[in-house]
This record gives sequence, structure tokens and C-alpha cells, in this order.
Amino acid sequence: MSSSRIHICVAVSDSTGTRPAIRHRLKHRIYPALRLDFGFSHAVAALARMGACGPARWQSRVESDWGGGEAIAFLSVRSAFAAMIEALAWPEKSEVLITGINIADMAGIVGSLGHVPVPIDLDPETLAPDPAEIVSKIGPATRAIVVAQLFGGRIEMAPLVNVARRHGLLTIDDSAQAYATRSNCGPRECDVRLFSFGLLKSGTALGGAVAEVGDTVLRMSMRTIQAAWRRQPRFNHAVKIAKAFMLLLMQRPAVYGLFFRLCAVAGTSSSVVLRRVTRGFGGSGTEALLGRLRRQPCAPLLALLAWRLATEDGRRIARRAAAGSRMMAGLADLDSYGLTCLGQKQERHTRWLTPVSVPDPEELRHALVEAGFDASGASNVIAIGGKRVTSMVEGLVFLPCYPEMGEAARARVCAVARNHALRRHKR
Repeated sequence: MSSSRIHICVAVSDSTGTRPAIRHRLKHRIYPALRLDFGFSHAVAALARMGACGPARWQSRVESDWGGGEAIAFLSVRSAFAAMIEALAWPEKSEVLITGINIADMAGIVGSLGHVPVPIDLDPETLAPDPAEIVSKIGPATRAIVVAQLFGGRIEMAPLVNVARRHGLLTIDDSAQAYATRSNCGPRECDVRLFSFGLLKSGTALGGAVAEVGDTVLRMSMRTIQAAWRRQPRFNHAVKIAKAFMLLLMQRPAVYGLFFRLCAVAGTSSSVVLRRVTRGFGGSGTEALLGRLRRQPCAPLLALLAWRLATEDGRRIARRAAAGSRMMAGLADLDSYGLTCLGQKQERHTRWLTPVSVPDPEELRHALVEAGFDASGASNVIAIGGKRVTSMVEGLVFLPCYPEMGEAARARVCAVARNHALRRHKR
């Protein structure tokens, strides 16, 4: 075929699934929405550690390297969160305030353990809750506040911690999406802070998590609970390594373009397929989820996590943060045109994702696909709150933006988003 494009009927999906098919002129080369913070050298290192033994030794290594004496290594942030709630042994139907844009599983874990998640609203520009709203929702049954640091950004926790302390509440900083490097984490402000090293996260070890727990009694109780869980099968970690190799190959625009077209021919979408491949814990139902979360990490996973923590330098994340900040700055003036850069006023950001919210997200995704960029999404966040957070999530588009794209490609993404907003405003 001599043309650099082909005609194909493709259904581009949003975060909830596929939409009716729309005809596109697809380029052979398509940039994926997100690039792993993981290279072939990391994948080879993961394979080399498949023979690691002595999980207790590797767990101790991770926790001692983390420093501070407060760290506990877990299979995932959700595993740590479930262990924490079990250890706290709150009265049934206790209430947990939780930021209204969040991972569905976090609210599900609260509910499945006999408690009530209470959503709190967020400001689109800072992605922070209003302390006054938190105060208004605190009742006799309220026990804790869970704040998710979203999309790689960080909100200022001090005002929320002050409110919590005045009312005797536990504060949990869910930094699963906000890890950069250990040296850049800063001191723990909340009672509990959680970091993820899952497949798509910054500094990924293809799984694993670290919980910082200030209270000694709570920390020891969480250790005791985890020690009673069965060990993660090595095979599960081997599957993650295989997935990583596959995703690394697909990060090349030519390969990803072929994958994108094959998904279309098969009647599905890249978003649907990638969610199935990359989700950490498959299956349905929160009770079944808890069964999969209640596992101790295997020795190969802990050994890989220890190696990644020992060798990280943060240079790629710094380049990604700079690229994402430039893109957001190029779109920041479009709020009055209906394009909102979520978290644009956050001072600390790794730009793990570059999220915007628009009234017609499908139209923007279609425009990006035609320009050679997949923006179908990389995060499984949902809205569990009111109208404002629901509107943000329904309009969510993750703009592809990472160092490997090159400045010219990132400029094209920015131009497509700007033109989309300006055209829509003129209608």
C-alpha cells in the first residue's frame, strides 16, 4: 500500500467501554497513551530475579532501604489498605471520608469490610478537597480521611491534617499515583502514606507497595495480619514480566498502530484490551478482590523492588514532568473555552498522566487518533462523589505526553487539543 494512511472503521473507547464505530483515517504509526517507566534492561533484571529466595530477607531489605523504620512492603496499595482497616477494628458502619475521584476498589474495600465510604468534592484546578466541606461531613461515626494524590500531582496535606487532628481522625495519604523517587517523597505528614509500584506506575517493579505507618501499634498489627496471608505465587509475577515485555514492544508507534488497527478489526478497542492486560487484580466482586489482595509478595517481586529502589535516579521522571508541564502551560488559557487542565495549580507534579476535561471527550479522542495519538486512557479512576467530580471524570482525556515522543510530537498533541477547544467554542 503506497499511502501512509488507511481507511478503517474503528470504535474508539472512553473509560467506560466502547462507543459506536466512527470512520477514521488511521496512520500506520500511533503513539500509545502512556509509556512504561520500565525498559528492556529492567525486564531482563526482573527475569534474573525470578530465582530469588527468602522473601522475608528481601522484605527486610526493601523496608530498611526505604528508611525511617516505618515502612511495610505489601503486594499492592489495596492490600495495605485492607490490612490497615482490619487492624484498626473500627465499629461496624464507621464512616471513611474519601476523595470523590478515586479508584473504585478503594471505596469497595471500605464497604466490604463493613464500613461506609463518604465522598468529598475536589477543586478541578488543585484536585484538593475543601477543608470546610470535610468539616461539614464529619459525624459521630467518622473515623478517617483518605486523600488520593491523582495523576502524578500532589496536594498540600497540612490543612487537611489540621482538620483531622482537631476531630481525632486518622489521615491516609494515598500516593499510589504520585511516586517519583524515594528521595523526592518528602516527610510523611499523614498517619499513613501509601506508595504503589504497579505495572503502570512510576518506578514500577511490576507490583508491590510500601506503606509508611507512623503508629507503632498499628504498624505491628498490620504486619501480623499480612503474615497470616498466603504468599503470592511466583507464576503471577512471571506473568507480569511477560506482559511487560509485550508492552515494551508495543510502545513503538509502528507496532502500536498495528495493534490499534487489529483491535478495530476484531470489534474492540485498544483501551478495552489494555485494561484487561494491565489490571492488577482481575475478576469481579469485592469479596473475590479481597481474596486476591490478601497475599504476601513473592521473593522475586521483593527482590526486583529492592533493586529498583537502589538504582533509581529520577532522570526520566524529571524529563516527563518538564514535558507535561510545558504541555499544560500551552493549554492553561483554554478554561473559558471548555478545556480544563486538571490539577494545573499543583506546584509538585511528576506528570504521570496529563489529564484534561472537556465537554465532548470522544470528539477530542477521535481528533487525536486521526493525528496519530491514542488518548483512550490509562487510569481506572471513577467519580464517587457529586456533580462536579462526575463532570470531571466524564470529560476526562489523558493526553499522550512523555519524553520518548519527542518535542514535535508533543507539540502536535497540544495543537490538536487547542484546535478542538477553539473550534468547539466557535460553533
